[in-house]
Amino acid sequence: MILRAKVRIIRMRKVPFIDSTGLHNLSVMCEQSEEQGIQVVLSGVLPAVETVLLKAKFDERLGRENICSHINLALERAKAIVSTTTKKLIKMRIFI
Repeated sequence: MILRAKVRIIRMRKVPFIDSTGLHNLSVMCEQSEEQGIQVVLSGVLPAVETVLLKAKFDERLGRENICSHINLALERAKAIVSTTTKKLIKMRIFI
């Protein structure tokens, strides 16, 4: 059995601003992650970057709860995602 990542945490604490190229690259990475069944969580997002992400509707793409201001919040969110995913898999296996 191959274990695959369920969550990808992107640490952004050293990102003071984000331009259109950065938004594009982040968008492509999020799309690739979605295709692989991996949920993206952003951590350490500074207020100025968060403002740009919200204007670009990243909250609609990732979910507002997946844009975190601190790594500890992102880790808690990742634990919740993994826990939920594991419970769904267990239910699927029971009904199969």
